[in-house]
Amino acid sequence: MIHTTIEINRAPEIVRKVFLDFSSYQEWHQGMVKEIKPLSDSPAVGNRVHCEMLDLTFDAIITSQKENSPAMFQWQGPPVVGISGLHTFSFEPSEVAAGGTTFVHKEEFSGAMSFLMQSWLVGWSMPGKFDGFNRDLKKRVESL
Repeated sequence: MIHTTIEINRAPEIVRKVFLDFSSYQEWHQGMVKEIKPLSDSPAVGNRVHCEMLDLTFDAIITSQKENSPAMFQWQGPPVVGISGLHTFSFEPSEVAAGGTTFVHKEEFSGAMSFLMQSWLVGWSMPGKFDGFNRDLKKRVESL
């Protein structure tokens, strides 16, 4: 599992609004997330999102077991090269900065080849890539 956090000096609803503005990502992030695009009118439960991350392209589904709530956006990706990921973004009220947000960005892996995502194998660089997205999101949100 990859688990990263960052403190953002804006309210959770503002952070979530910027996060869900997928079409603006290229204005503020050029790292691991190339594109997230809802394949229907909104990223609601049961709908799919098209994702381009690093060198992978896939369509993930937001199901009733996953969440798309004011506090969390989550999808289950399909198996890609024997690895499936449950990707979670949480927008929690900060316990560090009044009125701020603790942004949690994590992914849990499953599948026959998921062991490759261990930090001592292929997954060693992933936390840094997640942190890069988090820093870019923080910079964008706090600049508005």
